[in-house]
Amino acid sequence: MGTHKRHWRGLCGLLALAALAGCTTVNQGAFSNYVAQTVQPGMTLEEALVRMRAEGFACNASTGGSVTVCTRPLERMLRTDCVERVDLVRSVNAVKLVGKVDVLETRCAKLWN
Repeated sequence: MGTHKRHWRGLCGLLALAALAGCTTVNQGAFSNYVAQTVQPGMTLEEALVRMRAEGFACNASTGGSVTVCTRPLERMLRTDCVERVDLVRSVNAVKLVGKVDVLETRCAKLWN
């Protein structure tokens, strides 16, 4: 009987750990560093889009606006309700170049109201 109790406690411990892993906070600094290594101001918008799409982002490559919005779902254990967003701002002097890369705060849906 003691062996079943230990296995049950171990299983409960693993489930609790998994639940906590799904609730960990988003590391915004690490995400900003990751984006900075992926795209930089001065590169062509076309190259930036290729790199962002290779990293799993969906980008709205509209020709009319000055900002191209790129988003992707944040994969987390037990939760996939967060979205990472990066805005590629076109250069004022050369519209085919990225002038600024804005890394927005990762947004997560609330589980409870």
